[in-house]
Amino acid sequence: MLGMIINRIASRCALSLLCAVVLSSQAFSSGRNIIFILADDQRGDALGCYGNELIQTPTIDQLAADGVRFDNFFCETPICSASRATLLSGLSQRSHGFNFGEPPLPSKYISTSYPAYLKANGYRTGFTGKYGFRYSRNDKKEQFDFFKPYDRDPYLKKMPDGSLRHETDLCADAAIEFIQTNPEGKPFCLSVSFNASHAEDKDLRPGFHFQWPESTDGLYDDIEMPLPKLGDDKYFKAIPGFLQDEKELSRERYFWRWDTPEKYQINLRAYFRMITGIDNAVSRILAELKAAGLAQNTVIIYTSDNGFMMADRGLAGKWNHYEQSLHVPFVVYDPALPKNKRGRVITELGTHLDVAPSIVEWAGLRQPEVYQGASLVKLVNGEKISDWREEVYCEHKFKRYNNWYGVRGKKYKYAVYYDEPDGPYECLYDLEKDPAEFTNLAANPECDIVRKQMIKRLEAYLNAFPQAPGRPANKK
Repeated sequence: MLGMIINRIASRCALSLLCAVVLSSQAFSSGRNIIFILADDQRGDALGCYGNELIQTPTIDQLAADGVRFDNFFCETPICSASRATLLSGLSQRSHGFNFGEPPLPSKYISTSYPAYLKANGYRTGFTGKYGFRYSRNDKKEQFDFFKPYDRDPYLKKMPDGSLRHETDLCADAAIEFIQTNPEGKPFCLSVSFNASHAEDKDLRPGFHFQWPESTDGLYDDIEMPLPKLGDDKYFKAIPGFLQDEKELSRERYFWRWDTPEKYQINLRAYFRMITGIDNAVSRILAELKAAGLAQNTVIIYTSDNGFMMADRGLAGKWNHYEQSLHVPFVVYDPALPKNKRGRVITELGTHLDVAPSIVEWAGLRQPEVYQGASLVKLVNGEKISDWREEVYCEHKFKRYNNWYGVRGKKYKYAVYYDEPDGPYECLYDLEKDPAEFTNLAANPECDIVRKQMIKRLEAYLNAFPQAPGRPANKK
């Protein structure tokens, strides 16, 4: 599939964005509604439907039971701002170039972002919650008919009557308002982007660091939270030395939230409450959708912007190349799926680059030429794709630390930290034999053939995905 993607992107890059606009004018809409729900800092195993026996997420679990879930789905870049830019634009971080402290996305990518593209083709588009990135000119009116952003800091917002209301519940309120005000017969695409389950970084008090909504007060208090599977000190000692530095952000935040048994128990319970709070909010949105008579024509998508290190390997946060940072849930409920296609677990590799193409296809529109992923609709529908990809491209580029890129395949993962002072640091893991990514095989001479093959796969992506103009070129 990589060859297909490379050829497609090469031809696309030869076209101007004007071609995408022309295609847009020739497109047609299927009239199907779409709700795209995005959580923050929720890794793949933090849902009941992904095997977590402690967390209570009945609504999302039911969406998976009545729809499908992807078992091997990965963020393109494990940091919220760049990840959200990828989700809306359909471009890798390498190509859109955005992260905290970076110049905004070029305005030419606004028209092919999935909200603007659907809006230009007859959809009513809405957004609520955490937007999290910037274009080089004001983009909101071109993308959205309805726009109600909410940030954390604090999560609990003071209402006009003096009461406090959680950001998660305000997002659900806005989503319900959008549904209630949608004109009859008008197709819509609503993006609900929760700040939860991100920690409140300015409040490090246990129990306040992860601020949950009122609906989950007291939940999990009677449960002893299990220790992290990769919490043994040997896993910390096995990570690259530069990630062990106590000044490194993922190590620093470990001491914020996970470094004592008491702090770990309090904060993990609170983190779980935040996710259950999201589930409660999704339940309210779906109830309103049903009451409006729209449930049978609305595709529901649920994922997260990146994974999360919950004391695994002695780390917190994300940003690195490990599975806990990259692996995210991806659940799709399509009411049009026949019963014999529901409840499936899809094992093909998916990535955030596939979200915009999928939304566009569910809307019945032609694909903008600039997109770098592939639509997942056929996989959701139960069709087999013989040339589907063998790996996904992932990366993290930030001005201060942890600059790496790599490919995550079915059997092997290869990543290289290319900005380290002592030279590039390579990582190679056999995920079948070593799913914990404990043993780095990059320097093992017996694995040199595999290493070189993975380097070629990575270079193919680097050549296929053009570097963002005006950004320093990534080192090879």
